[in-house]
Amino acid sequence: MPRTRIDAGDLYYEVVGEGPPLLLIAGFSGNTTGWLPVQPALAEHFTLIMFDNRGAGRSCVPPGPYTIAQMADDAAALLENLGVNRTHVLGSSMGGMIAQELALRHPERVAKLILNVTAARPTPALMRFLEASIWAIEHGMPPADRAFWVLPWMASPAIMTAHERVMQTLAVQQANPYPAPDAGMIAQAQAIMAHDVLDHVGQIAAPTLVLSAAEDILTPAAGGRELAEAIPGAQFQLLPRGAHVTAAEYPGEVSAAMLEFLLA
Repeated sequence: MPRTRIDAGDLYYEVVGEGPPLLLIAGFSGNTTGWLPVQPALAEHFTLIMFDNRGAGRSCVPPGPYTIAQMADDAAALLENLGVNRTHVLGSSMGGMIAQELALRHPERVAKLILNVTAARPTPALMRFLEASIWAIEHGMPPADRAFWVLPWMASPAIMTAHERVMQTLAVQQANPYPAPDAGMIAQAQAIMAHDVLDHVGQIAAPTLVLSAAEDILTPAAGGRELAEAIPGAQFQLLPRGAHVTAAEYPGEVSAAMLEFLLA
């Protein structure tokens, strides 16, 4: 299993595809498997660099709390270790926050930037979700119960009312061989809750696309527009359907929007 050393420990990573590099930064508690829905389309055009953030998957779990800036520096260290001087960057949810910090702290590394279902600061709904997530972990809610509880926050009504799809989604989550450990989830949640770079994203120089999904309640379109308006020259696109996990719900539409921007 490919791993690279950073200050806090080891990061697990994968590299697939051919073409210019594209760094994919996962969201809260996510790992490389979360990119599977859009991976085939993106890998036709780009060399995908995927990794598990500290606190998740097969990467190290140093003591928390973490900061988004720390995780951006982790990503920069991965690029340095792989000899990648400059890359396109795609971050989803928390990964979009990390991507913002990467573009601010290491601007020479970032070519084009895609910020998917994210915001410059946590929305009230996202704060409530994270507070509840920490409470559930600290009070011993079993992971299987947490997976079922999380779905309405993440999925669109069309998916939530498609009962077979719900059961398939839960089965995939429960079969995940690399679930995020509780300590890592709490530390990541604390990092998201402390993130606020709205007054700084105006310094981002990379061409930027902000993608929001019409049914996302955690990072709704208003937060995406706020982010796009704060970044000079950024494009904003509202996907007409899908919620916070829109890349899993409608991967064809999401990957098409991403490729249109990256290949232009």
